[in-house]
Amino acid sequence: MTASRPFVMYERVRWADVDLVSIMRFSAFPRLVEVAEQELLRAAGLPYSTLFDHPRIWMPRRRLEIDYFAPARIDDELALVTYVSRMGDTSLTLQVDVRHATHDTLIAAATMVVVCVTVDGFMKRPLPRSARESLAPFVMTVDEARARAPETR
Repeated sequence: MTASRPFVMYERVRWADVDLVSIMRFSAFPRLVEVAEQELLRAAGLPYSTLFDHPRIWMPRRRLEIDYFAPARIDDELALVTYVSRMGDTSLTLQVDVRHATHDTLIAAATMVVVCVTVDGFMKRPLPRSARESLAPFVMTVDEARARAPETR
């Protein structure tokens, strides 16, 4: 069995993300969380283009919480360190640590809960076994993930 590991991808702070003094607005961080979620699922073999087809499910967001620690500025390269901190019967808790890619500063930490529901009726249902198995390598605690944070570039 392979050791759990966070999924890491890189993204830049865009012009559309910043305010008048070129610092990333708090309201731009949900875009990073959504990109990180989609790419984690793709890395797990669960791209959006097929995840919701078999069986027919949706995974709406139930909660999003973001703690901010340091500013990110236009053109900064960010490491989005993404992992599953909890896999429940019908939900996933995803964590996204937003780090500066070159000097390893923790800029923000997001926690997002998604719930598995049926397409018809929007009723909670168990996470598909295939999703559980595919995401298993990315399940870890916050402390474990931060201990395995990527090296700075």
